[in-house]
Amino acid sequence: MKENFRKALINIVRHGDTDIFPFPFERYLFAEKLHEAIDILNSYHSNLEEALSQSPPLTLVKLSQVGYYGFRQATMIEPFWNAYYLGLVISLADSIEQKRIKESDKHVFSYRFKWNEDTGSLFKETSWIDYKKQCIENSKSFNIVLQTDISNFYPRVNHHKLENELKRVDTKSDIPKRIIRLLSVFSGTISYGLPVGGPASRILAELALNHTDYHLYSRGIVFCRYADDYTIFCNTESEAYKILIFLSEKLSNDQLGLQKDKTKIMSSAEFREIHNFLDPKPLNDKESEEEQKLLNISIRFDPYSATAVEDYEALKEAVQEIDIIGILSREVNKTRIDQSVTKQAINAIKALTNDRQIQAVKILLDGTNLLTLSPVFTTIIRALRSIYEDLNEEGKSLIDKSLMDLFINESYLTKIEMNLNYIVQILSLKHAPEKETLFIKLFETETNHLLRRQIIMAMTNWNCHYWLVDIKNQFAILTPWERRAVIYSSYFLGDEGRHWRDHNKNLFRNEEELIRDWCSFRKQSNSLILV
Repeated sequence: MKENFRKALINIVRHGDTDIFPFPFERYLFAEKLHEAIDILNSYHSNLEEALSQSPPLTLVKLSQVGYYGFRQATMIEPFWNAYYLGLVISLADSIEQKRIKESDKHVFSYRFKWNEDTGSLFKETSWIDYKKQCIENSKSFNIVLQTDISNFYPRVNHHKLENELKRVDTKSDIPKRIIRLLSVFSGTISYGLPVGGPASRILAELALNHTDYHLYSRGIVFCRYADDYTIFCNTESEAYKILIFLSEKLSNDQLGLQKDKTKIMSSAEFREIHNFLDPKPLNDKESEEEQKLLNISIRFDPYSATAVEDYEALKEAVQEIDIIGILSREVNKTRIDQSVTKQAINAIKALTNDRQIQAVKILLDGTNLLTLSPVFTTIIRALRSIYEDLNEEGKSLIDKSLMDLFINESYLTKIEMNLNYIVQILSLKHAPEKETLFIKLFETETNHLLRRQIIMAMTNWNCHYWLVDIKNQFAILTPWERRAVIYSSYFLGDEGRHWRDHNKNLFRNEEELIRDWCSFRKQSNSLILV
C-alpha cells in the first residue's frame, strides 16, 4: 500500500485536496516530508480502528454557492485521513476503470483514471467541453435530445450498494471494507453519501453509476454522461419519454433520482442553439469568436512540470490573442453571466501583463459587478491569490481594500463560510491593523475550524505575540485543525514557545509530532507557512 499512499500524497501536493476549499497547509508538509507522511498513513493501515480512535478524522462540511441562489454541501476531510482515503481508492482505481464502458466508445467522459507520474495527475485530460462537443456531434444524427441530471447525487450514494460494487472489483483484500468504514465515519455513521470535492469520491461515484451506464449501453441507447449529467439521443419524442422512464427506474434501484427542473426533451436544433458557443461561428461575429477561442485554450498550468517555463510562455502567447478584459466587461453587464466563459476568462488572468491584470481586478472587484459574478466568487478569489504577490503595491492595495469593504458593507458574500475562508487567505498575505482587528473578531465569532486555523497562522506570520500567548493556553480544548496552527505559532514565541512545547510534548499525536518537527525546520530556514 505504500506506493498507493505515495501516489495519493503526490497528487495532493500537485493538485490539492479538493477543488472547492482552499488548500490546507499540510500540502506543503507532504511535499517536504513525503516519506514521513507515508509512514503515518501506513500506521493507519496497520491498525485502522486504533488510528480512528486515537486520531479521529474531523471533517468540515460547508455550503458552497451554486448559481445565483443555490447551495450545496462540500466536505473537507482532515488532510492525513483524506490522503489515506485517496490511497485506498487509488489501490482499486485501475480495476474500477477496467470495469467501466471503454473511453473509446465516447459514452462516459468523466474522471477516466490513469496515473501520470510526471504530473501527479489521476485522470486523463477529458473535460466537460469534450463531453459537450461529442453531444453536439451526436445530435446531428438524431431528431430529439433528452437532457437530464441526477438530483443531489453525491450525498445519496448508497454505501451498501457501493460496497457490493467494490467487492466485485476486489474479491481478495479488505480494501472495500476499509473504504466503506471511512465513508461511514465521514458521513456520521449514515449509510449513504460521498464527501464532495475530492478525487477519491469522484472515482467511487463513477463506479456507483457503472450499472446504469451498462443498462443504457447494452440496449443500444446512444448517450453521453459527464459525472451526474446525462445527454441521450433519440429519433422521436415518444422514444425519449420511454428512455427517461427506463433511466429513472434504473437509478431508483440505487435510491437515486433525476432532477425534474433540469430534465428537458428538445429538438436537436434547439439543443445545438443552446450550445452554440461550442459550434464554429461566422467570421464577422468577433465577440463570439473571441469566446470560442478562449474556451478552446487549456488554462491548466503545472508549475512542477519539467517544461513549466515553456508551457507558461505558450499560455501567455495564446491568452494575448484574446481580449480577456473585453470578455469580462461584457459578462458583468449581463443579467446572468455565462459561467463557463467567465471562469475561463478569470483563470486566464494569470497569463496577462501586470497592467492588464490590474484592469481585470478592477472589473472583478467592483461592488456592483461582484453581485453579478457571485456564482464564480471563489474562482475570482483563487485567481487573485495566484497573482497577488506578483502585483505592484497599487494592485495589492486594490485587492485588500475591495475585500475589506465587503465586511464594512456587510456584503452577503461574507456570510458564506466558504467565501470567508478564501477571503481570509488573501488578506493574510499582507499585514494591516484593520485586518488584525477583523481577524480577532472573526476568530471569536466563527466556529469554522479551518477559518480559525487560518487566522492563527496569519496572526503568527504577523508576530502578534500578545494574541498568540492567549491562544496557546487554549491548546487542550482546540480542534486538531487549530492545534497544528498553535504548534507553528509556538516557534514565534521564543523561549516561551520552547518551554510550552517541552511541557506539552506528551499531548502531541503522531501527526502533531511530524508537524512540530516540520515547523521547526521551516522556522530555522526562515520560511513562513502561508494559509
